Amino acid sequence: MGALALVVGASSAFFSDAEHARGNTFAAGVIDLTVDNESYYNGNKCENVGTTEAPDWQWVGESVYPEPGTPCTTSWELDDLSNGHLFFDFTDVKPDDEGEDTISLHVTTNDAWACMNVALTSDDDASSAEPELSAGDQEDDEDNVWDGELAEHLEFVWWADDGDNVLEDGEALLSDGVETLYDLATSSGVFSVALADAADNVWSGQGGVPLDAGTTYYVGKAWCLGTLSEARLTDDSDDGPLVRGTGVVCDGTTIPDVNMLQTDSATLDVSFFTLQARHNDDYRCPEPETPPLACEITQTYADEVVYVDQGLRKNGTAVLAARSDTSKALGAPQSTGTPYDDTSDTSIANGFFSLGFPSTDPDRAAEIVLSFNDNYVVNATGTDLKLWEVTGGTSYPDEQVDVYVGNTPTGPWTQVGVGVTRDAELDLGSVTAARYVRIVDASNIGLFESAADGFDLDAVQALNCVVSPE
Repeated sequence: MGALALVVGASSAFFSDAEHARGNTFAAGVIDLTVDNESYYNGNKCENVGTTEAPDWQWVGESVYPEPGTPCTTSWELDDLSNGHLFFDFTDVKPDDEGEDTISLHVTTNDAWACMNVALTSDDDASSAEPELSAGDQEDDEDNVWDGELAEHLEFVWWADDGDNVLEDGEALLSDGVETLYDLATSSGVFSVALADAADNVWSGQGGVPLDAGTTYYVGKAWCLGTLSEARLTDDSDDGPLVRGTGVVCDGTTIPDVNMLQTDSATLDVSFFTLQARHNDDYRCPEPETPPLACEITQTYADEVVYVDQGLRKNGTAVLAARSDTSKALGAPQSTGTPYDDTSDTSIANGFFSLGFPSTDPDRAAEIVLSFNDNYVVNATGTDLKLWEVTGGTSYPDEQVDVYVGNTPTGPWTQVGVGVTRDAELDLGSVTAARYVRIVDASNIGLFESAADGFDLDAVQALNCVVSPE
């Protein structure tokens, strides 16, 4: 009988296993602030009467103006402000006009701190209509966008709203009560609000509470051309201004000389900034700088002569004593700015300082340095500095000076005027601000008669002027 053989075998492969963690990822989170706005004007609402795909924004309501059914731009759906949206775009405001807007803020994905800034960028007397001039307004200065009166009579109030576009009991004000647009956000500074940071949250009232990702937050703002007063309503309804009103009252009868406002315009910038809250527990919105105060007219003129090196007359003799009193270059001018001054008026004839002509024998530089002690000239819209000069008679060669500015009595100096003649207005150019002005005679001496004594300086004025900080 044959034998049964049992064979036991094994494969040659090793036992094994494999695990894979594929696509390990670090992805940056998102802080995306988007904004929409709901706008009311004289009780009419800027509303989309079309569809989301084909929007048609029109004024809707019972008021005569803005005319129902006409286009509007001051409401929009959720979007980035950089896409050209304007909270205010009203070109025909009248006394007693009023409006309310509610901004909604949406932060996606991550909790965030939020800050808001509002800056007035112009208050312009755009033109000079006859009714304005009859009311006492001055002719419009085309180079000056701060010669209007509209911003001083547009009153605003801003608050942390609950989304119904109505100022109600218990809602925190962002502004210091009712303020004019000019006081709220002047050209020298901005209206800055910490909406939510380590110290404050305007909706919860509790510092250290950021905006919650996915939650909508609302900022209300009401305006009036006239006197605006709070008339807060009880928070007992979600009905908006078309049903309950805005919670404020506007009275346009309080504006004196309303014709002064005709053709004026004001522009402002509104901006928001957000920052991730995580790992920024102590973040504070930047404190606004205290804006410098604009000078009173009496402060706009140079206060002191800090250096003088008077030149000579063309014939080589000293300038007459009556024209060598440096104090006559300080303060307000005696002349009136006409091309040729009436020197039969003794206050003009004896009211200036003559620089003389430069001479090397003896060494005379024919220059003067003046200072602004309680104020300084700043680089702003339009020309910044003015020289007042006296020229008598009806025909005379132009006396010329080179003009420099600086912030110490000895420089360094930046030249802002070359061969300047007569009553001249200058721009500071690259200079932000200056306290000292250096004026050097640069006249062509060959053009003058023998007794001539150079540029006759009546006054130096800061056209753009702010008060020195204490």
